[in-house]
Amino acid sequence: MGSYHYTSTSHFFFAGGGEGDSSCKGTDTHRPTTVRIPITSPAPERSPDDAAAARIQAAVRGYLVRRHAAAVRAADAEASRLERLLRRQETVDAVRGDERERARFSEALMAVLLRLDAVPGYYPAVREARRAVTRRVVGLQEVFDAVLAAPEADACGVPASLDQSVGCLPAESGNCLFQL
Repeated sequence: MGSYHYTSTSHFFFAGGGEGDSSCKGTDTHRPTTVRIPITSPAPERSPDDAAAARIQAAVRGYLVRRHAAAVRAADAEASRLERLLRRQETVDAVRGDERERARFSEALMAVLLRLDAVPGYYPAVREARRAVTRRVVGLQEVFDAVLAAPEADACGVPASLDQSVGCLPAESGNCLFQL
């Protein structure tokens, strides 16, 4: 009886012969026949047009990443400017005393968030930078709200960093402490 032999994906053959094989009775000279079926995939050949298109697409993607990164850097610079303003005592006093100043500062923070929202996030590096700046601006909004909520007598200014909590509690000694 014949048997099937499988040696790899490109070698599959039927070997006849032997004592129990009924199809080969009386022939001892029959040799098993091996038929090789090559399995090859052609290497992808790029035409000059395809190569040119790939170069153009890479250049456009690089341009878009640079443009979006510049927009995120500009928003980060504006957030830094607003943070420096919020750290100044004159700004804190003006925001607490004047409704227009309060609205102007709040709108400036929202404008930075809207500018960040306009930056598409399909490039991972740009997306991470945008996310970091957005978190920073949201933290500034929370600090701004805490400055507005704190009474003037218990006001202890703006935290040294945005990592600190916005809550201000007077201690027994009269100093303000930030809770973490």
